[in-house]
Amino acid sequence: MEMSFRLTTVKELKKKKLQVGASRRCRRAPAVTILQIPEDLLREILLRLPAKSVVRLKCVSKHWCSLISSRCFTNLFLNTRRQRRLFMHLVNKENHSEFALLSSSPNPNPDSDVSLVKRDLNMPWMLGGEFVSALRGLLCVRVQGRLLICNLTTKQLVELPTIMPEPNDNNVWDYFCHDPVHDEYKALNVVWEESKEEGRVVRSEHHVLVLGPGVSWRRIQSPPPHRPCSQGISINGVLYYGACIDRNTSVVMSFDLRSEEFALIKLPLDVATSSPNLMNYGGTIAVFEYSVSLLATNGTVDLWTLEDGGKSIWSNKKSLVLPVSLMNFASDNHLKMQSTTRSGEVRLAKASIVVNKHVFFLTYDFERNKITSRFKFNPLSASIGTYLRTNFWDDTESIMYLET
Repeated sequence: MEMSFRLTTVKELKKKKLQVGASRRCRRAPAVTILQIPEDLLREILLRLPAKSVVRLKCVSKHWCSLISSRCFTNLFLNTRRQRRLFMHLVNKENHSEFALLSSSPNPNPDSDVSLVKRDLNMPWMLGGEFVSALRGLLCVRVQGRLLICNLTTKQLVELPTIMPEPNDNNVWDYFCHDPVHDEYKALNVVWEESKEEGRVVRSEHHVLVLGPGVSWRRIQSPPPHRPCSQGISINGVLYYGACIDRNTSVVMSFDLRSEEFALIKLPLDVATSSPNLMNYGGTIAVFEYSVSLLATNGTVDLWTLEDGGKSIWSNKKSLVLPVSLMNFASDNHLKMQSTTRSGEVRLAKASIVVNKHVFFLTYDFERNKITSRFKFNPLSASIGTYLRTNFWDDTESIMYLET
């Protein structure tokens, strides 16, 4: 009898535990229903959040992860970002392991007419290397023969496959671009061989890689042999870059990112430079030249815009005069155009950057003939060296997940 009572008691206790467990599960159920937000409303909410918060929310559910990871939402998020940061990449030309990657604050002081660039981005994976390109929140660098792409917001890093056989690192140049037609990210690799006796490029090979799962390089039809000599400018799905045919001849190469076809564009006859400076001028590729030693005194810049790439027809030379009197750091210093922006502005700074001193530079709009912004960098450490290659660019946050 006593044994029967005990068995009955145990069964009742187990039944109560099951009921309590079921009750707890019922109490958690409303949390699931809260997540059933209409997709249009959910999308609007996510677009208003910082990038890092949106990336963390991918863990909420498979549906949220799928929505946030979709190319449609990734592009929508990128295009709705209003705030842009300025980045600066410096590397010692003689020792690529000495480098710095800096950025301005994502929330600049609206009351100051000079933005401070001081945030040192800690990227443990970076070992220096050569700057390749930066666009749509992604940075591409070449480190010890390897091509690396990093999302500067999420810090995700991917390494692209190497081309076999591996080319000589001294005779290789890379470009990283976005094809707006197919919404694809492409890397272009150029390898060349020069004849020192003849002073000309005798052979060049070109390979393309489309970023995505299972990526691999493929060789494409090559244009006349050439050696790239400038960074690229992408306009309406076409990549433009300066190139050298021989020691006396420079040209502009164009590469259609959709058809993957090259075209050679001759420079204007009155361009004297052996390494053309390119920029986006009103949605058209333009060549400009100036004297580093005279720019700070006379402010003169000569500019030609491309009118017909197929026939190598350029506009007449247009001489612009910069208001150097308004550039308080320009007096008694050589000025250099350190980079150009996607909106047709140029960034001017001293030709040589001195360590342990503030670095000042400004952006100038050729079309509107006005200074649009001023920036100041905190003093650089002497450990980075003095023989520096600098690259500036402005960009926004990206939540894109890189697949290879």
